[in-house]
Amino acid sequence: MKVIFYRHSLFSRGGDRMVVEYANFLAQKEHAVVMYTNEISTVFEINPLVEMKKIPFPSKAGTILYGIFKRFGSDRVIVDIIALTLFLSIRNRNRLLYFAQDWDASYYKGFFMTMLIDLLYITALRFQAIKAIAVSEQLTSLLKKRYGARNVTCVCNGIDHRVFYPEVDDKLVEAKGEIKAIFVFSRGDYRKGFDVALRVLNELSDRLLDKAVVWVIGDGVQDTVLNLPLTNFGWVCEKDLRRILSSSDLFLYPSRHEGFPLFPIEAMACGCAVVTTEAVPYAVDGENAVVCRVEDVEGIKEGVLKIFQDTDLANKIREGGFRTARKYDISESREKFLEAVVQRNIY
Repeated sequence: MKVIFYRHSLFSRGGDRMVVEYANFLAQKEHAVVMYTNEISTVFEINPLVEMKKIPFPSKAGTILYGIFKRFGSDRVIVDIIALTLFLSIRNRNRLLYFAQDWDASYYKGFFMTMLIDLLYITALRFQAIKAIAVSEQLTSLLKKRYGARNVTCVCNGIDHRVFYPEVDDKLVEAKGEIKAIFVFSRGDYRKGFDVALRVLNELSDRLLDKAVVWVIGDGVQDTVLNLPLTNFGWVCEKDLRRILSSSDLFLYPSRHEGFPLFPIEAMACGCAVVTTEAVPYAVDGENAVVCRVEDVEGIKEGVLKIFQDTDLANKIREGGFRTARKYDISESREKFLEAVVQRNIY
C-alpha cells in the first residue's frame, strides 16, 4: 500500500511527533510512505524508508494550491488539518483520511473563524463522509456529536516507554541545589497557555524566590519576562527531554485546549508531578495531577503551591502519573493506527 502524509510543516511539536511515529511504523511494515511538506525543521528521527518530498510552491498558499490541483497516485492520503482535508478532497476524496489531532476551531479566538471551521468540518465529515482518526475519546465524541461525523475511529496517542522513564541527571540536580525546578514548555501557540504560565510564575515570584528555578524548553524566553531564575534549554532531543523531566519537581502545563497532549504523559512517565488544566483529557485532579479550570490563574497558583508544600500529595500524584502513563503505549497506538489506515472497508 502507498500512503502519503500531506502537511505544510514538520517541526518538533507533539502533533509532528505522532505523524513521524506513524509514518516510520508504516514504512517499517513495508508500506510505501511519502511525506510532502513545505517546511521541515524537526528533532524527530525520520525512518530513511520514508520518502520526503518538498511541496514545489512556497508558503501556506502554495501548500493549499498544490493540494487542490494535485491528484496523488496513492492508496491513502493522510491530512491533519481540516481545511487542507477539504482542499485535497477536490481531487483525492476517495483516498483521503483526516487525522484529527485536535479540534481545529480551538486555534482561533474569533466567532466568525470558529463558524467557518465548523462549516468545514460539517462539509468534510458529514456530507462528504471522509474517514477520520481521532486521538482521544473526547475528540471522537466531539466530532460525532457536533458535526455528525459518520466514520471516526479513535486511536489514542501513546508514548515510547523505552524513551520516557525516570532518569535523573546528576548535573541538573546539582545545578538546582536545594531548590525545586519548575518545568515549562514555551511555544507561541495561544492554546498551550504559555502566557498563563508566565503570569502564574510572576505572581508567585515573591513566594518562590530562593525556592524555585524555572526550566524552559521550546521557543527561547528572555530572562526579563520572568522574575525567577530561568534556564533555557531550547528544543531538545528525546534523551535530554527525559533527563530534564526526570530531574524536575513540577511540570506546569496550563493549556487552553488539547486533543491528546504528549507532554503531560511524558512527564508522568518520568516521575514529574503535573499541574495542568481540564483541557488535558486523561488528567484527574488529586490522582495523577493537580487539575484546574482553564485560565484560572488563582487556581493554578494554588496548585503549584500545593506541590511545593504538600509532599504526600506530590508523591501520590507521581505514583498516579506512573499508572496513567502505563496505559498509553506507542506500540499499541501504532498497531491501531495501521489497522485503521489499511482496512479494506475504509470507504
